[in-house]
Amino acid sequence: RNMLAAVVAVPAVANAEVTGEREVVTEVTVAKKGFKPVVVSRRRFTGAGDPEWTYPQRDISPLLLSDPFPTSWPYTGPDDFTRIDGAVDTDFYKFPKLVYHIDEGAVAALTHYYDRMIPDGSDVLDICSSWVSHYPRSFPARMNSLVGTGINELELACNDQLSSFVQADLNVKPALPFKDKSFDVITCVVSFDYLVQPLQVIREVARVLRPGGKVILSQSNRCFYTKAVGIWTRNMSDAAHLRVLATYIHFADSFDTPKVIDITPKGPGINDPMYIVQAQKA
Repeated sequence: RNMLAAVVAVPAVANAEVTGEREVVTEVTVAKKGFKPVVVSRRRFTGAGDPEWTYPQRDISPLLLSDPFPTSWPYTGPDDFTRIDGAVDTDFYKFPKLVYHIDEGAVAALTHYYDRMIPDGSDVLDICSSWVSHYPRSFPARMNSLVGTGINELELACNDQLSSFVQADLNVKPALPFKDKSFDVITCVVSFDYLVQPLQVIREVARVLRPGGKVILSQSNRCFYTKAVGIWTRNMSDAAHLRVLATYIHFADSFDTPKVIDITPKGPGINDPMYIVQAQKA
């Protein structure tokens, strides 16, 4: 099956529920040319979360996007996309980081959101991906394809949900290695703050999305501070960060008005907030 072939039928709305065990232990065989295959065993969150948690969705666009967007690209300062650590990201990710960058509550909120919002039968691309994509465990069977791009090839090889992946450093070459109109949904988890050419990347996202397709950017309040760009570290409030992401999408000139949604879960032990900035391709 051609993973990037167009879905003939209109994808059906997702209707499964994320339930069951909070964690699973998986084994993935990682093979690299010139080395013996290695079996990697990791414990993963399923996204089911604590039974006492709830997953509200609150549209906070009126609060954060009430002011009109600028008439021209606003990020033109000499330090807007400078980072404290300017070394190439492949050096930073030379060794796989098989850890979670958001806590279980934020993972569960994102997994539940994907379950509700990504239609079954979709072709999905996860950019800036890693060893986890936070999709429901049922997605490999429910989706037409789950494709990933990311910096570290070994991390991608450990992602047991992807049907295929391509190593790509979007800060070196801000181009997605796929044909036009290849995907129905593109996700990116807590990573746009590291991109030094975000406008080119979001325009690439628009190029490889099909008409009517969605881009879903998720963001919490954590980051590798020395790797985040200047406009991100200049104001570390969630509101400022979400406004920046919405501005990126606006200036791609291919999407409807972006929406900002607070999906932070509610319940005991919740720490990390979780937000979505999303838009639909015209």
